[in-house]
Amino acid sequence: MISDLMDRRDFFKYSAAGLIGLSFADRLRAAEAAADKDGRYSVVILGDTHYDAADPEYYHEGYSDPDPKREALHRREFVRNGQMWAGRSHDLVKRAACLVDDDTRFVYQTGDLIQGDTAGAENHKRFLDDALNLFKNDLAPDLPFVTVAGNHDLRGKDDAVARQAYIEYMAPRMSRELGQEIDGPDFLYRTGPDAFVFINFTKPNVERIRVLLEQARGSRHVFFMVHCPVFPYDNSKYYWWFLLGNRKDSHAKERREMRKLLASLNAIVLCGHTHMTEFLDWQGDGGRITQMTMSSVWRNESQASYKELANGASGYMTLLYKDAPALATEANKALFDEYRAGIRSYSIADAAGSYKLIVDGRHVWVDFYAGDSARRTKRFKLR
Repeated sequence: MISDLMDRRDFFKYSAAGLIGLSFADRLRAAEAAADKDGRYSVVILGDTHYDAADPEYYHEGYSDPDPKREALHRREFVRNGQMWAGRSHDLVKRAACLVDDDTRFVYQTGDLIQGDTAGAENHKRFLDDALNLFKNDLAPDLPFVTVAGNHDLRGKDDAVARQAYIEYMAPRMSRELGQEIDGPDFLYRTGPDAFVFINFTKPNVERIRVLLEQARGSRHVFFMVHCPVFPYDNSKYYWWFLLGNRKDSHAKERREMRKLLASLNAIVLCGHTHMTEFLDWQGDGGRITQMTMSSVWRNESQASYKELANGASGYMTLLYKDAPALATEANKALFDEYRAGIRSYSIADAAGSYKLIVDGRHVWVDFYAGDSARRTKRFKLR
């Protein structure tokens, strides 16, 4: 194994000499074979990034929304993003780049790659291309950079136009990144004995998701890569915005079926969306689901640490009642208790940074680096 003292850029420089003439797929297989010698590999992860320009008109020129209040909210987000990407966000990416080493297979971004809110298809594609190229070049030019569809990635003056632009751009781009045919936002990628299932949560194709998960059955680890959480999350405004969830819980049957399927695979969920760092380990439906929620939206300096806001089963879904006591309805309590009963471990913090998934045989953990911290902030044991 290459010495930990060797800079990763030196590794890529020297290893590239031995890989000249090989196709991308062959280079990837060679890298996987090298990592498999000691049975250990890693994935460097960014949560939501909301990449944007300092000038709000650069990507958002011509954007409007029929709801003035919603448009005003979005324009405040443009300002927030511009401030982040003028400094802190670049520092965070530089820190994440240092996590890439010789056993890293790919870089994963959990969705909301960009802010979205564009006026047309071509500008939306340019936005996606600029973001992907920036992250790939700054993090690991020689490794696949993989993302999933987030709600912002599919959002524009006309959401249907933005969604179509995303698919038209991202399917061929992900095909090139991973060296396999990908024709839509839902796909399966294998590395060694493990399966990574990527899905679009905004308009979930439940049958397609079932097919992909069944194809993953029998893998050593099944990683479920999705933008939004599988479990309700503790936010008074968006607690209902989880996979197959909504305010009326009208998809309760499908939601429970999906949870049971994921539990039968002992799935590990790697998601974002909440702009929080959250760990949840749950047992039920005859199996286990472990969820790691990650954020790289570094809004302020206070997020460059890990200070728990709540923990344990008793602390799950309690913060929202402090913000909005009226949400303590019987229906909400019943929904949250349905999940609380299976929680074995839980922790949530308003923290942002970069993450490193490490798989070593049957053992899986995630190391979290808050902000641009030089040292690991916290380790989460997933398996």
